[in-house]
Amino acid sequence: MIRNPGHLPRGAANKRVRVILANGNPAGPWAADGNGACRWSRTGSPFDIDYYEVIA
Repeated sequence: MIRNPGHLPRGAANKRVRVILANGNPAGPWAADGNGACRWSRTGSPFDIDYYEVIA
């Protein structure tokens, strides 16, 4: 898994991602961008994306 850079990662556009949240819980697959997609900003919330992997 790759650390979230705080913005939509290069190579994730128009893809789906699996993530680990800052609280340690796995989640996904989610759309990386577009309507209803991930929020990549890091706010200090336990629901921020901490790590991700592109899956499709």
